[in-house]
Amino acid sequence: MGTTRSAHRRSFVKTTALAVCVLVVILVSTAMFVGGFHWHSVRLGMPAWGFWLAIVLMSAVLGALIAFVALVAVGGITVLYRDSCEERGVPYSPARPRERIISPVRAGIRHSIRPRAPLRPGELVEVRSLPEIFATLDERGCLDGMPFMPEMAVYCGHRFRVHRRVDKVWEYAHGTGIRRMHDAVLLKTLRCDGQGHGGCQSACELIWKEAWLTPPGAPVTSTSDDKNRLDLIAHTQVSVDSQHRYVCQMTEIIRSSTQMSHRDTLHYWRDLVRGNVRFVPLVATLGVRLFNGINWRLGGAPWPVIKPTDSDVSPHQALGVQPGQLVRVKSKREIESTLNRKLRNRGMEFGNDMLFCCGGSYRVAARVNRIVDERTGELLNFTLPSILLEGANANGGTVLTPQNEFFFWREIWLEPHPLPKGPQSIR
Repeated sequence: MGTTRSAHRRSFVKTTALAVCVLVVILVSTAMFVGGFHWHSVRLGMPAWGFWLAIVLMSAVLGALIAFVALVAVGGITVLYRDSCEERGVPYSPARPRERIISPVRAGIRHSIRPRAPLRPGELVEVRSLPEIFATLDERGCLDGMPFMPEMAVYCGHRFRVHRRVDKVWEYAHGTGIRRMHDAVLLKTLRCDGQGHGGCQSACELIWKEAWLTPPGAPVTSTSDDKNRLDLIAHTQVSVDSQHRYVCQMTEIIRSSTQMSHRDTLHYWRDLVRGNVRFVPLVATLGVRLFNGINWRLGGAPWPVIKPTDSDVSPHQALGVQPGQLVRVKSKREIESTLNRKLRNRGMEFGNDMLFCCGGSYRVAARVNRIVDERTGELLNFTLPSILLEGANANGGTVLTPQNEFFFWREIWLEPHPLPKGPQSIR
């Protein structure tokens, strides 16, 4: 185990050092070239337009090369820092939100110029009345394939802040990956309570189409009587091969989105300009993604590196933690010893994004015993309960998806953590 850890860290160091050295060589060579080049002699040998065109092309190519190598170097430094935290059992989940929150003044100016401008994180909106929302839905209770669920009706007429835009999602139930979604947002603190779906306890963050929202105080629009009688509960349940299945926003992700290419990087630009991510977190994410690609091509392991046991079985531990209790997430090394060769403990996968939380202290949000399977719509009852932790949510990885879902934790990955004295950083 120790040899493997040293090997992957050595590859991280080598690739980072190589990127830094290449960047220094490019910058020094460029400075020497610019300082010693005889510009006038070259310019006399070609037309003015050709000279300036050559300058622009050279600058563009050189700028792109410098930016690429610099991002790899930044990614390497970020990976080394995070890998060091993982080895020491220190959490590195960012305390500052990744969104760029728009101010009320700027939001007002934007909407006075463009009344239908896409919503941004931090904007205040009001959920339309139920009759207004019914008027936007089809016969399945959906808008653009996205269901309006009965759990959402209680929020009609209330005001909330936009958390993030949902311009893309990561669909893992069917393995289709990154997908494009339009005109949808998340609202702060609004999660599904599962009451219309058999008591599902996943507590997924609700997705709201912008047509269901309006600026605070906007006049109510008239609606037809037929739409007002839509039965939301009836659309949450279907029969598949004579078996009862549930329909929710998570089971309908494929229907409500379109496939995107994994090579498409335009979504990063949308995240930046629409406020879903600030510049610094975006640079760090792009750097890590590029670094992993280069390090892999040089024969190294992509970050993060998780080394489970070489076993088909995994241990179990019941702590009996309860909502509100303070717990500590164990270190990566401690959790690795609980994972089988498939990175699972009793069927529950430990995902790469969960490493951000290792070593951190969190309060228990809930014990989960049943969820709706996002792939089949079947209501699953867990043999062993899973734990949800307040603030321990998905961060989007190197794709920066906006989904803010809870991680599911096995109790063996946690340990009771009494509240220490003095000021603490508890999420």
